[in-house]
Amino acid sequence: MLVSHRGPIEYRVDDHGRRFAARGGGGLVTALSGLAVNRPDVVWVAAAIGEEDVAMAREQAGKAFTAERDGGMFNVRLVENDAEAHHRFYAIFANPMLWFIQHYLWDLSNAPDVGGHEKLAFSEGYVTVNERFADAVADEVVQLGDDAVVMMHDYHFYLLPQLVRQRCPGAHLHHFIHIPWPQPDAWRVLPADIRMRLLEGALGSDLVAFHTERSARNFLLSCQELVDREVDFRNMCVEVDGRQVAVRWYPISIDVNEFERLAGGDDVQLHETFLRSRRRDQLIVRVDRTDLSKNILRGFKAFDTMLLDHPELRGRVTFLAHLQPSRQDVPQYVDYVDQIKRLVADINLKHGTTEWQPIDLQLHDDFAQALAAYKQFDVLLVNSIYDGMNLVAKEGVLVNERNGVLVLSENTGVHDELGAFALTVNPFDVADQADKLYQALAMPSEERRARREQCVAVVRENDLDKWLDRQLADIAALTRGVG
Repeated sequence: MLVSHRGPIEYRVDDHGRRFAARGGGGLVTALSGLAVNRPDVVWVAAAIGEEDVAMAREQAGKAFTAERDGGMFNVRLVENDAEAHHRFYAIFANPMLWFIQHYLWDLSNAPDVGGHEKLAFSEGYVTVNERFADAVADEVVQLGDDAVVMMHDYHFYLLPQLVRQRCPGAHLHHFIHIPWPQPDAWRVLPADIRMRLLEGALGSDLVAFHTERSARNFLLSCQELVDREVDFRNMCVEVDGRQVAVRWYPISIDVNEFERLAGGDDVQLHETFLRSRRRDQLIVRVDRTDLSKNILRGFKAFDTMLLDHPELRGRVTFLAHLQPSRQDVPQYVDYVDQIKRLVADINLKHGTTEWQPIDLQLHDDFAQALAAYKQFDVLLVNSIYDGMNLVAKEGVLVNERNGVLVLSENTGVHDELGAFALTVNPFDVADQADKLYQALAMPSEERRARREQCVAVVRENDLDKWLDRQLADIAALTRGVG
């Protein structure tokens, strides 16, 4: 069984008022779909988020059903939540509270103020939704068998493993956390009782997994320092009530064959033709959600600095920023989009001409356009403040056709795999980013080719199948009581 906030299916209504099944949003859905498609023995439990999701969940009486998407079949159970509880769970506590803690985004001299509003969001939102999911998961475990394997995903469900264990003590519980796990002191933003419940909830798992060793070790430190659990750093496990919780890391990847197939689509080629018709000598690209962790503003400031330091590049290089608006029900994210627009306008006014605008800002979700940008970049900028992994780096280098150079933040999980072949930047050092952008643009062609080929070799070797196979092998070993 798979459990995540967003599922593989998102129901929408077409222009004729007919409901249809679309692909669920987010990289996690893409990564997990291969494990669930055309597998009648796998049920995917997810939230009914939109109105059509809720309508579908009600039509199915809240039970699992089979749905078709892109020619594949999925067994899905959509969990309906009270609208106010879900808002508190998602827009107040999970985002931004947990997300900001885990990406070191809070300006602690000013925020957050943890008061009644935030505590209510936890008790009447986060707890409520996790309990609702626990009931749905337990119901599915009954159908699958008491020893079912339940694979839960991400920061939305830290309480879920313990809640499911209480209901289904025989189930094998795996929790994969896809965002960074910070050092223990970062969690002291939360009241002691809340952070303890979150950690104890996660420790209801048999296996807790991350993308990087750094996050796994920070989790062990948090268990040791914040909830006084006995931790074994050599064997990477935590002692919990007479049982051992394994802590591991598995760097996520992409479905290489499927991604290359998508990149060759007719709609992508149309966008490529348009890009070629407008491009200057060189093209810098970034593809991101408008999330504060992505460090978009500093990337634009670095580009501005580069143009000031190297005025000969004016009119010769364009920065294409393909940004998908994210979490626009959270005030901090709405304000961030406004900051992005203002900064881009200032830079374009400073450097632009009637024939050339230095930054081409695309604020919408168009997957085909993003793929075309991947194929045509000379430089790909990934300067995240912190990232659990960041699949943009892997996607971009895989399908790029111009031996593009990856400029990569040292604080991304993907840096462990691709950092040796990228140009590494400190995400807070704007001058360093400006220098690396220029270095990438000026790099000799043979070095560009060699670096990209090495990146591609890593992506092909450490593909999505390997990510899944390693986890399933460890889950199988744990269920047999091995290691």
